[in-house]
Amino acid sequence: MNKNFDDFDSENEEIEGEVIFEQSKEQTHKSKESNNNNISNYQIIKSINNTLTCLLEGNKKLINYQQIIRLQSKMSFNAHSIPSILILDYLKRIQLYSKIESSTLICSLIYIDRLCNLGEIILTYYNIHRILFVSILISIKYNEDRYYENVYYAKIAGISCKELKNIEYDFLDIIDFDLFISVDEYLKYKKYLENYSE
Repeated sequence: MNKNFDDFDSENEEIEGEVIFEQSKEQTHKSKESNNNNISNYQIIKSINNTLTCLLEGNKKLINYQQIIRLQSKMSFNAHSIPSILILDYLKRIQLYSKIESSTLICSLIYIDRLCNLGEIILTYYNIHRILFVSILISIKYNEDRYYENVYYAKIAGISCKELKNIEYDFLDIIDFDLFISVDEYLKYKKYLENYSE
């Protein structure tokens, strides 16, 4: 039986895992200086949470909602049960252990949009956590210079490394591995999230 999000009720639980890089003194100094960026990240996290929660609640009111859940139940994105961790807490957890940039969070929302449009996927409380996590993971790998190994990210997600790999591949396959984001598209989503946080 695979681990699920219920295994990670404590935000302060330590994660163990090998990383593919050693943080340099310069990076450590940079992270200390960029504490103000954490405020920006938190605002974006709140905006993403509000956006996704609004979408999920809207989708839940669809007449064929139960049929949608059944049709999507065999997809790798779907969990067998609704995870107990709230989306906002989950985003905070990802930020805490991944130290991602605000641009990465913005790009992840763009990728979720592409997935839903190209794959005709409806966001539900059964698939949102996995879709959200893998969109951030893909965004990290594409947009950031340094990142951890999948075994580390799998522990953050609360799923096996093999399962994470399958979800990541399915996501990329549906969006046809199209990860390029134009400046205009990025700024459009950034402005939306900034406005949504006010």
